[in-house]
Amino acid sequence: MRHINILRHCEYDDRSGPGPNFDCHLSADGHAHAERIGAAMAEHKIQPDLIYCSGAMRTRETLDGLAKHITLPDVIFNDEIYGCMPGDLLAMVQDSADQYKDILIIGHNPAMHGLVQILGQNSDPKYFKEIAYVYRTGTICRIATDAAKWAEITPENVRIVGLLNGV
Repeated sequence: MRHINILRHCEYDDRSGPGPNFDCHLSADGHAHAERIGAAMAEHKIQPDLIYCSGAMRTRETLDGLAKHITLPDVIFNDEIYGCMPGDLLAMVQDSADQYKDILIIGHNPAMHGLVQILGQNSDPKYFKEIAYVYRTGTICRIATDAAKWAEITPENVRIVGLLNGV
């Protein structure tokens, strides 16, 4: 069994600096929320063995909050996650080394929401209903597959098995 965990960064403070949006920091609530998500991950025994994280400040700070509760595995910072399309994220997962069984992506909307919608379309309606129109900051969608290799991941062979928000 393989898992993909799709985490939209936590709430950020759009007043955190004069620079581009890429450099915005998490708000105080966002920092606390990231720690709650990390605690929820630990409680649900979600331990990724690979993390793809956007290079944006708010995604890095979200990762810092998680790290207070889970062991950080291999982390790949990728600036291209910022502003990418859902298909780019899916291709990134499909290109992952098969030694990894549990991947976490920390990124941004609209790509994160789009990826969840693409991969969640054959899931239990109770999950799809929650993510159909909005994908809130600080939400993790946990997706499972029996695919033997990441390259074999398609919307037809995955399903949502949980949603965490740490609230």
